[in-house]
Amino acid sequence: MAQASDRLETAGQQEVWRLRPHGGFARCRACGRAFPELELDETSWCRSCAADLDRKTRRVPHLIAACIVIPFAVWVVLGGQFAVLPRYAWLIPLAAAYYLGFRIGREVVKGYGRWRRARAVGPVGAEGSE
Repeated sequence: MAQASDRLETAGQQEVWRLRPHGGFARCRACGRAFPELELDETSWCRSCAADLDRKTRRVPHLIAACIVIPFAVWVVLGGQFAVLPRYAWLIPLAAAYYLGFRIGREVVKGYGRWRRARAVGPVGAEGSE
């Protein structure tokens, strides 16, 4: 039951974020320009900076997932693992490894991109002043 209450807390926090008072301005943590608070996402990035980061980091998670799946696939094929499971059954663990590698890669790349951009701009206050 603890999970349900955690979800309610998270939903409540998201609602508080969406219901911030109108009229306040804050700086984007990536580019440093001032925007109305409602135009910034939960990490204080403007829409153009977030879209730019997403565009730049679209291919790298696939490369990270491939780096995880290729050695696994080579081990399955060359290691003679077909005695354990039939060939088609190995597609499920390979697909799961690719999915998890992609998710991990996406989080690592986004986190690194946000960290690097935030360091370039420096600390930004909530009122739009540094």
